[in-house]
Amino acid sequence: MLSRYLLILFFCSQYASAQPYYTRMRGAFGADAYGIAPRAAVTAEAAFGYLKKSFWNVQAGVGAITSAHFRSPTVLGALTHCFVLNPYKRRPCIPQPGSYLVESFFEAGVGGFLVDRYDNGIYYNPDKQRLLTPSGVAGFRFHLVSRKWIYMLKLRYTPPLLHNALASHAGVGVGVGWR
Repeated sequence: MLSRYLLILFFCSQYASAQPYYTRMRGAFGADAYGIAPRAAVTAEAAFGYLKKSFWNVQAGVGAITSAHFRSPTVLGALTHCFVLNPYKRRPCIPQPGSYLVESFFEAGVGGFLVDRYDNGIYYNPDKQRLLTPSGVAGFRFHLVSRKWIYMLKLRYTPPLLHNALASHAGVGVGVGWR
């Protein structure tokens, strides 16, 4: 009988010790320029897998490329793991610390974009335009935390894993999330 209570206490203490050192974000909408988007895209993202000092984030978006000889819709996505750089100073007597005005994170993961290569007038050989361009993602996220909203700025280094003339090596994103 005592072993059951100890087992329950053990699992509950693990959950209590996983109290995050940052403000949790449920979801967000935003825009990305370059990076995992060839030019620009409207995005949505959701955080999950909350740990004590990190969380996982999934992002998806839709954009378009338009130039004189090439038009294509784009679909992009990314999966990143974000590590808090300025964690809350938590004490046992303060179970829920207040939030910082600006929280900073290092994020790393994978991402990529898809383009439709049907209308590829600038490319003489269809093999020069890849349908899928995966890339690595490394960068910094800054969250400006208010009572209800989280305003985000993302600065990313995104080296493409496969050569593509539309891929860029860096990008920026902005967004608004909710708590």
